[in-house]
Amino acid sequence: MSDSVNTTESHPFGADYSYFCAKAAELTGINLQNYKGKQMYRRLANYMKRRNIPDFATFAMRLQRDPEEVARLAEYLTINVSEFFRNREQWDVLAGQVLPLLADSAKWRMRVWSAGSAAGQEAYSAAMVFAERSLHGVFALGTDIDETSLSKARAGRYTASEVKSVPKKLLDKYFRKTDDLYVVADTIKRMVSFRRHDLLASEYPGNMDLIICRNVLIYFSERSKQDVLTRLAASLRSGGVLFMGATEAIFNPQHYGLTQIFPFFYRRMP
Repeated sequence: MSDSVNTTESHPFGADYSYFCAKAAELTGINLQNYKGKQMYRRLANYMKRRNIPDFATFAMRLQRDPEEVARLAEYLTINVSEFFRNREQWDVLAGQVLPLLADSAKWRMRVWSAGSAAGQEAYSAAMVFAERSLHGVFALGTDIDETSLSKARAGRYTASEVKSVPKKLLDKYFRKTDDLYVVADTIKRMVSFRRHDLLASEYPGNMDLIICRNVLIYFSERSKQDVLTRLAASLRSGGVLFMGATEAIFNPQHYGLTQIFPFFYRRMP
């Protein structure tokens, strides 16, 4: 038997799973221990069922010998589901109540970070909100851990089903129809840049006026979530705002040096 047998007690799902997690981290760079344990175990079990992989020991060996399986797993693990203007009422609060606060206090070009931006929908949604309010002097950064999603974000090409939540006025104004795809207008593309970033490992940008991090932390373990919130808050300038998802209320914002100004919006205190 492998040496991993000696670590049976080190993980609630057993030695084979513990060994698999170590191998996955080595080959994909993704530390599964940073995510919610039961949720991640279920996701991997579903993946194995679809791929006809009988157990985690076999899965680890397959990763070791098959680079395509490694790439396939990495793509599966990087949660990249998103949509334009998700929870529209919260975007209305951003546009009508939060942005005026930021625009009044921003000394220079406004700095915005969409953290965990998937295929770019969130970052482009923000850019459209800024453009509608004539805030073109914006540096918007979209980051994600998945290179495939980032490539799509940079291309800015989406299907009809992917843009169904974009208000018609904005769809007509900021997209052009090409064959069966909707392409983000250059005026919006120029406002946003994309790069790879791992919220659990990479260095964070600083002095941000607005950070949008929505429906990302729900997948993290409590310890990882607290660490990310601490680092996100530190990335804001004094008076900057953190925009969270509908299921990610921060119950102790003062612990991170934040104060709630609207539901799901938190401002860094001086």
